[in-house]
Amino acid sequence: MTDIFDIRDDCNMSKKYVATILFSLMLLYGIVGNILLMAIFCCCNNMYSRPFICIAFQIIICSFLNFFTQVIIVIPEIVKKKISYSYKSIIIQRIFASMNTVSFFGILHFTFLLTVNRFVAICLPKYNGIFESIKLYFLLICAWFSVFGFSVTEFNYCIKSFNVPNLQWSLNCTNNISENGEVFKKIRYVWTLALPVAMFVIYIAIFCNIRHRRKSSLELSKESGYKAKITDKYERLMLIQSAIVCGALEIEIICFYFLFQLAVKLGGKKVEIPVNIFINCYVIFNGALLPTLNLFFVKEFRNSVRRTVVELSSKFTNKKKAAIVPAIVAT
Repeated sequence: MTDIFDIRDDCNMSKKYVATILFSLMLLYGIVGNILLMAIFCCCNNMYSRPFICIAFQIIICSFLNFFTQVIIVIPEIVKKKISYSYKSIIIQRIFASMNTVSFFGILHFTFLLTVNRFVAICLPKYNGIFESIKLYFLLICAWFSVFGFSVTEFNYCIKSFNVPNLQWSLNCTNNISENGEVFKKIRYVWTLALPVAMFVIYIAIFCNIRHRRKSSLELSKESGYKAKITDKYERLMLIQSAIVCGALEIEIICFYFLFQLAVKLGGKKVEIPVNIFINCYVIFNGALLPTLNLFFVKEFRNSVRRTVVELSSKFTNKKKAAIVPAIVAT
């Protein structure tokens, strides 16, 4: 029997191939981008500070958790002809769905911590010792505790699952006997929407501080009789990056809460699969947001990527030549 609302049905074969190819390409991009970023962080002459690298590594770990859930749950379930309803299968899916929650809250919380780090480094440099000392590890541990706290609470009060036919992640907190599930869902809703807004406000404060310093330097140069060549390029880049980071996180949350319902209301049930393909691609892309921003906005990062790629290709070529030479001698 044909089911046009199930991506595994033969009538949706084109959508199935499109989803599988797009998800695979996005995963490849995210994995390669994050590996390159880690390789550059591990270089001795990189331009990044130790606090930035430590926090960014946590974001990369959470991104790989996101990719892992896609590889373990999403793509295999799309490829399967039939879905398994066995108890073991459902428990395994719930566990990996919880990993998806850890990834989401991890990226959200550590991106916020990275924003606070930038704010302290630029606006409150006398307190920057918090991030330069062992206290940084305490902050990282607290952030991980908050991530696992949300994840364990969600696992306890709600059921998060991946609905294969229409490729939708769903969160059901209404089956719980007490009202704690609904209370948690409301707290989760407010928290996830508020945190990116708070990040953007912090970036605005950073932007204003940089502009104030620039104006002060310009006035001081004029009073001293020197000509100052101060551009606002750094300000623009800071504001653009902050808008992209906060906007990307906010859009992901809006997509999860509102986009699907709005699209179905306007276009009917037939748009479920295309909309969820877009949402899932966007979720995967957010896992590659950090390397993407560095690639587009940081010239030193692009140069480091070129050097790293050249070095890796050179090592690969040398190993290949070293393997060929003994074979020629033996013949």
